[in-house]
Amino acid sequence: MRLSGWHHKAALLLLLGFLGCTVPSAANTPPLTATAAKSTIDSFNPTYCKVVEFYGFHKATEGAATTQTAYVLLVNPSEKAQKQVVFTARFQLLTLPDGRQQWFLTSLVSHGAGLSRRQGWDNLVIPVKDATPAAAGGKQ
Repeated sequence: MRLSGWHHKAALLLLLGFLGCTVPSAANTPPLTATAAKSTIDSFNPTYCKVVEFYGFHKATEGAATTQTAYVLLVNPSEKAQKQVVFTARFQLLTLPDGRQQWFLTSLVSHGAGLSRRQGWDNLVIPVKDATPAAAGGKQ
């Protein structure tokens, strides 16, 4: 008796499930908090970039477990006339060589000068650190 294609796939999935080979679940991903995201943006380039307001994360349905987009209002603190501009901050969940997962700020871009002109920083790999006192080693 010859098995059809879907029978082979079902048997393979059952075998992989039995052996413990499963796709990582979203429950295993570390959370990306607004406080940690804001702190990372504020600290990566403090001479040119200061968060005035953190609007929040855009919850995309596709790739939401590994990519988050936040909208922030930034100002350049070194300018006399501090013009506020809305930026899009992109965060990606990356797997480190030791197998742990960590969030990274990967771009901070604005189209404030027009849709054809992007301003900001691309190709960043800035690790997001939790800004809570507990993550700072319990310092008081």
